[in-house]
Amino acid sequence: MPLLGYTVEKTKLVVDETEAAQVRQIFELYLDHQSLLPTVTELNRRGWTTKRWTTRKGAHRGGRLFTKNSLHALLTNVTYIGQIRYKDEVHHGEHTGIVPPDLFQRVQSLLHRNGHTGGRAVRNKYGALLKGLIRCRVCRCAMSHTYTAKGNKRYRYYVCGTAQQRGWSECPAPSVPAGEIERFVVEQIRWIGRDPVVIAETVQQVRQQMDEGRARLNSERTILQRQVRDDHAALQVAATLTNSVDRVSRLADVQERLRMAERRLTEIDHELTTLDQETITEAEVTHALADFDPLWQTLAPREQARVLEMLIERVDYDGEHGQVSLTFRPCGIRTLTQELQESVA
Repeated sequence: MPLLGYTVEKTKLVVDETEAAQVRQIFELYLDHQSLLPTVTELNRRGWTTKRWTTRKGAHRGGRLFTKNSLHALLTNVTYIGQIRYKDEVHHGEHTGIVPPDLFQRVQSLLHRNGHTGGRAVRNKYGALLKGLIRCRVCRCAMSHTYTAKGNKRYRYYVCGTAQQRGWSECPAPSVPAGEIERFVVEQIRWIGRDPVVIAETVQQVRQQMDEGRARLNSERTILQRQVRDDHAALQVAATLTNSVDRVSRLADVQERLRMAERRLTEIDHELTTLDQETITEAEVTHALADFDPLWQTLAPREQARVLEMLIERVDYDGEHGQVSLTFRPCGIRTLTQELQESVA
């Protein structure tokens, strides 16, 4: 069966660069959402589908909305890292991989952990401010929140996924006290607004992320435009089916895919327009983060976690060298500025 990201030429897998970009985005989306079902919801909201192809007899196949099973099959397919599976064995393939091995491994680690914990959808009952944000830089994997209890006192930690699965000796710094690193991250956000050099670096980082966001959106638009063309052709084929039940069913499926794809195309155009109009200045960063502290003090833990997730894309913890770095979301500071203005109004 053909695989999303590849075409078959003379029995060999050849990379389809447009689809390959989409596959990599699917892996990244799973890491963002931390669970299968929310990722499936987002993929289907965007109108993304499984691989579609045409048989030698001209019949259209595939192009179905994602399910948890089809997403899991995609995320665990070693073909994407240039390997092939034969029964229980994995061998190097002759084709080119399209997913970086470290990205593939991070997804496998999360899938394995979620098999036991249920994923990010599990309630954040202990107020972990960095839940879903913090990663171990050394092992390039997510860190999960856990705790130990002694009497009536609870001690919270973030633990490296590699250490959890392979043993603590596999990571040079397998855990970090949760309260300590949460306070450090919040303090870093406070200090950013007071350092002109850091403000300039933050603005540059955000602008670079906006450029990357435009590239991803344009790639997605290309994929969807091709999908829409294929579905219009599929509509014509479905209309010629002699079996009325099959015809009605096929037409309904294709029309639903078209509706979702065209809605997503409209969203993409809007998001691109917004990005083109968005400009972020050092003055805006200074203003937003100067007002961060008084806002923070008034928020409940759940709202504090929401603000951090709005501002920060990820927190990289390098316990080996004692370093922590923050990556801001492209529009997080602008969103915070707008919320602050609305709260004043």
